Amino acid sequence: MAKVNGPLMSMEASGTIADTITFDRRGFVRTRVIPANPQTADQGNVRQKLLAIQKALRFIGAAVVAVVRTLAPTSYRWNSYLLSQVLGAGSTEFNASRTAYNALTAPERAEWEAKAVAIGITEQSITYAADDPVSPGLALFAVARALYRLGVNVADGAPGGANQAEWANYFTS
Repeated sequence: MAKVNGPLMSMEASGTIADTITFDRRGFVRTRVIPANPQTADQGNVRQKLLAIQKALRFIGAAVVAVVRTLAPTSYRWNSYLLSQVLGAGSTEFNASRTAYNALTAPERAEWEAKAVAIGITEQSITYAADDPVSPGLALFAVARALYRLGVNVADGAPGGANQAEWANYFTS
């Protein structure tokens, strides 16, 4: 990227010329790029997972944040690190969490949903995603599984059908 320091048509340039060169207000010159947003189903699936986990992390408690900060590499923010742990490479961890969550009985899932809604977590969906919307209970369950895998909270046991209240309390601590 080139930077304009002197008179190139003027002392200040911004905008696009002939749909090929773009000048910005900082003085940089670049080729014009038209962003593409095809909104494919795969793109929607990833965005939906990211959105659900990011929204859930808004309700995480200060004590949990402090522990995750100690685990996160210095180049990561705590929430980015935890998000990467919840999703896993290629969403493998999140998909495993969805499978484990769906294997719970209906009353167990209902309890996870109730605890997540009480915290303030909401369902997240993107219209062009092919996957089912991410329910509040699934978002809480996926974060809890990541925290357990990281060793942040092993006292409450692996997230499952009998410890929804313990994980909800820990999540907001």
